[in-house]
Amino acid sequence: MIPSPPNARRHRRWLSLLALGVLILGRVDPARAAYHPLEELPVESPLYTLVDALVTQHGAPTGMLLTRPWTRADLGRFLDVMRVASPASTDDPAMVRLARELEPGDHVGGWEPLGAVADEARSLEVSAYLRGDHREDRARGGVTRDLRGGVQVSAALGEHALLWSDVYAGTTSEGPHGNPADSRRFGLVEDVQLNSYYDRATATWSGRLGRLTLGHTWLRWGPGAWGTMALSDGAPALDVAEARTPLGARAQLAWFVAALESRDESFLAGHRLELRPSEAWQLSFSELARFDGVANTFFYALPVVPFSLIEKRIQKASALPSDSLERLAKNNVMWAMDASWRVRPGARLYGEIAIDDLSLSSEQRPKLVAWQLGAHLRRVRGPAAWEARAEYARVYAYTYSVYHDHDFSHAGLPTGFPLGPDVDRLAGRIAYMPESDWTWALETSFTRKGTGRLGEAYVPGTPVPDNLVLQGVIDRDLRSALSVDYSPSPGLQLGLTGGYAQVTGLGHDAARESSGVFGATRATLRW
Repeated sequence: MIPSPPNARRHRRWLSLLALGVLILGRVDPARAAYHPLEELPVESPLYTLVDALVTQHGAPTGMLLTRPWTRADLGRFLDVMRVASPASTDDPAMVRLARELEPGDHVGGWEPLGAVADEARSLEVSAYLRGDHREDRARGGVTRDLRGGVQVSAALGEHALLWSDVYAGTTSEGPHGNPADSRRFGLVEDVQLNSYYDRATATWSGRLGRLTLGHTWLRWGPGAWGTMALSDGAPALDVAEARTPLGARAQLAWFVAALESRDESFLAGHRLELRPSEAWQLSFSELARFDGVANTFFYALPVVPFSLIEKRIQKASALPSDSLERLAKNNVMWAMDASWRVRPGARLYGEIAIDDLSLSSEQRPKLVAWQLGAHLRRVRGPAAWEARAEYARVYAYTYSVYHDHDFSHAGLPTGFPLGPDVDRLAGRIAYMPESDWTWALETSFTRKGTGRLGEAYVPGTPVPDNLVLQGVIDRDLRSALSVDYSPSPGLQLGLTGGYAQVTGLGHDAARESSGVFGATRATLRW
């Protein structure tokens, strides 16, 4: 018998995982006429801010709130149960705004998809959009223009599955959610690059036993308003296989395996248990691992095996030379816990801690820890609402990196806290919603960034540094801004931010100081 080539065996392994996921899932409710229920709500969407507002004010009667992204069906179930559990939430401006996201109705921008074809078993919807984001920071000298025109396509296959993609053409822009380079010149506008790309492309199968998603998208775990410690959207989208399954009415198990770099076969995996013991409490326990080797993905796709034990199993079973085994067997494991507690109606506390490469041995090593604490206050007065939110985050130097190069990074950016290691950030926001369409906010932040960088790892056996303090010359950034957002429907969102920033130690140079205005405009039109 001729043995199968390695690539064929790898493909069969992935197909087996997909088939297993399909078999364990059941049915999903029929699609609505516009905007399919399985369509993903992007992790960076401001809709999650409104969900947090409702939870702070009225509690969390249902839903797993700290594991994102949600689908539109998740949001619909959450709102339906909340209306019954807390009738006062019906007139809350956050509730009105979220309900309008699901049923646009006759509001400005509440159009049906540009094109739709459907029968009893299948549907195809096409929505076009235009987006223009412009950001300028004179204190740091940066200008970002992100202009896009794109098409979102969803194809529902029966009651079980949805194929969804977002393909666009636009100017090159920086950041984890930007439009990457390698584009051609746009001949109609001098010195502006036009690049075609896609932000998200997913296949989703969902039913009463859970949900399976394959594709290219972002994941985000944790309660942070600006960033999370263990898994955030601070790096580009992942090529991912993710599954979630409910464990009764108050618990959920989620797990994923994501490819980071195909050339060196680097991967990121995670599993997460989320609990909702009461309307006041939400708790989650997570484990993440950075590892190499396609052949290892099968083990990391099992959500019931601790990742640290997988490394031992591979080392014990392999006959590879030590140099090769070091890369393929070693992993970097991170443990995380996050919690949200509604102290009383209108007051909530939350926090998260992530520990990288935990060791229980007597060997001395720096504390590889990231943590944050936050507080959220909210009051509703008739059709209007006030809220205040404050958050402090701290990441110690050397976190997210390890000496054998299995770093929690993707395309040079952290998969954990967006600013990486050796940093702290204190931020506050006061917001006013006079009614559901408008939000006015005053925001301020103070960020201190040390010289420690992503990829800089502690080498065992060397002197243990004091990483509880920021390293080297500290870059200090203090800024405040006023923002306004107008969002009357899913098809129209407008925003404007303007403020002033003061920076000392710019670029970690003690002699450099800079100050100036900064601002941003945001506009999205979808139909």
